[in-house]
Amino acid sequence: MRTQGIRRVAAAAVVAGASLPALLKWMRNAGAARRSVNIRTTIVVERPLKEVFEFCRDFENFPGIVDVLLSVDDTQDGRSHWAVRSPGGQTLEWDATVTKYVPNTVIAWESVPGSVVEASGLMRFSPLSEVETRLDITLTYVPLRTDLGEAVRALFNPSNTKRIRSELAHAPQVLARVP
Repeated sequence: MRTQGIRRVAAAAVVAGASLPALLKWMRNAGAARRSVNIRTTIVVERPLKEVFEFCRDFENFPGIVDVLLSVDDTQDGRSHWAVRSPGGQTLEWDATVTKYVPNTVIAWESVPGSVVEASGLMRFSPLSEVETRLDITLTYVPLRTDLGEAVRALFNPSNTKRIRSELAHAPQVLARVP
């Protein structure tokens, strides 16, 4: 009877040992997916197009809208340095370059090759009236290095997409207060 119990425990240990790598991989992938961002949204700002464009062309203004952004250092020459807070409290940093810039119409950027994240953004500006601007925003953010601890923490926090979408919903109020 005792040997049968030992065999069951041994069999359970073998099954658990064989399943553990798959479970850890699933946890890492699920956590990484929750840290990723893929957003397309439209906001309407009660400000003239030129004012909205001027605010948005200076990436250093973005942390005032999106809380996970710790800082953006915009050198105003098409290059910028970004820093975000991860779910585990770590700081991730990367450089980006502007890929398209048409005054009062469009701004696009992406992280440089070799960055710790693949990040890109696109903003299209359209006048709705003399005092209202439509802003179409596309953002992607994919951390390329997710350790198991970060992935597990991300599973228990709201997804980055949900958080950033909520913060972007408040952008019209922030932009309306800009002098």
